[in-house]
Amino acid sequence: MDWSQLLAVLATFVASSFALVRFSLVQQRQVADRFVGFLEEMVRRQEESQATFAPALRELADAVRRNTEVLERMRGRAAGR
Repeated sequence: MDWSQLLAVLATFVASSFALVRFSLVQQRQVADRFVGFLEEMVRRQEESQATFAPALRELADAVRRNTEVLERMRGRAAGR
């Protein structure tokens, strides 16, 4: 085997290795992009859920406060008998 053939084999090996590494990096980036997209979607859904729960929790807190006031008045009236 002469030097030109050896260099050709070596160049082919290096080019193939480079192509394989590049392909692997592209695949890894696609997986990472899909995962980031999934996480962003989950955050968006969580924010939407929180936005719908916030008014309901405020209404519940107001109702509990009103009920507590009514119970305090009832207790005061019962104690005054």
